[in-house]
Amino acid sequence: MSGTSLSFRLLLMLVAATSLCRPALAQNGDGGPGPASPSFAYKFENARFYIPLLEIDLAADGSGEVRFKRGESDEILDLKFKLMPSTLARVRRLCVSTQFLTSDADYQDKKDFSHLGWISISAKQGELSRSVRFNYTLNAEIRELSEIFRAIATQEIHVFDMETAQRYQPLDLPGRLEALENDLRLERLAEPERMLMPLREIAGDDTQPLIARNHASRIIDGINKGKFKTPVKK
Repeated sequence: MSGTSLSFRLLLMLVAATSLCRPALAQNGDGGPGPASPSFAYKFENARFYIPLLEIDLAADGSGEVRFKRGESDEILDLKFKLMPSTLARVRRLCVSTQFLTSDADYQDKKDFSHLGWISISAKQGELSRSVRFNYTLNAEIRELSEIFRAIATQEIHVFDMETAQRYQPLDLPGRLEALENDLRLERLAEPERMLMPLREIAGDDTQPLIARNHASRIIDGINKGKFKTPVKK
């Protein structure tokens, strides 16, 4: 066997070995799941808050479920959702850039803010899995990841509240829209565009209070103009 052929075979073996050792995080160009995309879980706990428990399961394809308790009730409400490809892609990029699945970094800062609640983030990809828990972190990327998950939950709860008010308590709808716009201004929603469909339903529903229909139209206009930012960085 010639030296050139031997060198080429050795190179192929090295490339194959490197590929096996690298934790794959494949994805399609549209943000869809690749053959080895991770799934995620998020949990927030604080018994003293109005929402004392908040959980998110996010599958590799961007579909997921939000579960939460509210007030003094022990009932757990669950909401299904589907992330936009760009949001899912950002979550994956943060997982890669922080080497979340392979790192042993402790994200909890020396400062203790446990009175503000505890956050748990988990990821699973093939046989790799990891879970971290913290109440305050200086790691900007982990903080962004936690803010994105919280913003996903916030937007889905707003959709649920608006649809419930529209169906059963129309007089509560103006207050729901005021709360929504406040959270949009404070950049607490992951995907403002997610709100367009329920807002259009309200704006075009003649059975709803006029003040609510007009407010919904103004929020739609603001979203279409890109007025509201999100914690999801580009």
